Amino acid sequence: MKTGWETYLDELAVFGMRPGLERVRALLGALGHPERHYRAVHVVGTNGKSSTARYVAALLRAHGLRTGAYLSPHLTGYAERLLLDGAPIDAGALGRAVERVRGEITQLPQELGETTQFEVLTVAALLAMAEAGVQVGVVEAGLGGRLDATNVFAAPVVVLTNVALEHTEVLGSTREAIFAEKAAVIDGGDAVFGPLDGLEPLAMQRCARTGAAGHYWGAEVRAEGGPEDFAVELRDTHGRRRYARLRLPTPAGYQVANAALATAAADLLLGGLNEELVRTALAAAVVPGRLQLVRREPLVIADGAHNPHGMAALAASLEAVPRPAPRVAVFAMMRDKAVADVLALALPLADHVVCTSAAQPRSLMAHELAGWVRRVARDDTLSVDAVQDPRDAYRHAVQVAGAAGSVLVTGSLYLLEDLATTLAGEGGEDG
Repeated sequence: MKTGWETYLDELAVFGMRPGLERVRALLGALGHPERHYRAVHVVGTNGKSSTARYVAALLRAHGLRTGAYLSPHLTGYAERLLLDGAPIDAGALGRAVERVRGEITQLPQELGETTQFEVLTVAALLAMAEAGVQVGVVEAGLGGRLDATNVFAAPVVVLTNVALEHTEVLGSTREAIFAEKAAVIDGGDAVFGPLDGLEPLAMQRCARTGAAGHYWGAEVRAEGGPEDFAVELRDTHGRRRYARLRLPTPAGYQVANAALATAAADLLLGGLNEELVRTALAAAVVPGRLQLVRREPLVIADGAHNPHGMAALAASLEAVPRPAPRVAVFAMMRDKAVADVLALALPLADHVVCTSAAQPRSLMAHELAGWVRRVARDDTLSVDAVQDPRDAYRHAVQVAGAAGSVLVTGSLYLLEDLATTLAGEGGEDG
């Protein structure tokens, strides 16, 4: 049974995305600017934002700071979006913050328009962090950066993980345009950049224009090794620091870069880290929905890859994970994603595909996605089923796989949200 504030947030979803900062700034001002009560690390980029934010928060917490981490989307409930010292905020505390924001919305000038779900959640999270006395808030951007609801403070450290084509109808049709939207949150301080694949000159221009100190992947920030044993090396005007013999509780190779960026961010914020505390923090930092091992018979893996960049990273990581045949995949995808490009990378990972639909207005219907799969595959040997309800689709996939096979659940974080209770009931383990 949902509470009043949860129902209120659900109802706000109808307003969708409305980029702009006017409503958020007005609400924060009315609440006494809670975002000014703590330092912030702002994480933007196409992929890896949630993982990087979780790793930053874990590292800062290990060094004795009370931390908050604002993430999106959630898999099990709204409280999962705000972690206080690594644990989801008490639902009652988040509800009270939401109700305070709701009260202030009634006082906003009508010309500002309807406030969106993400705006309410963002303001409530920033308020709840202040009320909880956090010393550092690690904040993941939602969409883009320049007009994103989280762009309301001058963070001393910004992390830009990577840039790929996404939400082109809002952010622009080129990587250069999308970079400009994301990098707009940089305003002085330290900026840590992940692999930019040719956009480095634009990053340097942004840093020069704002007076930010840039720390670039492959130059000031380096990583070597795999998730079971890797090292991070940082270089800047203060010298060289190396954190070695690090480990992550996942076989996902793509998480090494995210952990390295997080280590750089925490290092810059604190002026250096304790190597043993870095090891301890990262070894225990689990990221739900990222190459997550759910069960073993059949082998079930869940990953929220939903764009070409993320699916390519997932495919590369799965090379190190033995997946017995038959390999069954459960897919759902949003219709505004690069469906054909994602499927071209994903379909070689499966012998049998079960298409389904997430409980989200932007989700493709199961039969629509099945049509896409058949067109992209051009392979009569690939078995394709369409099962509209995601829970039924998952159960069907497990039945097809049998105890000796494997199941991959992917294509959308919203699908993982829909299946969160089901997957948790499998006695889930995190890969």
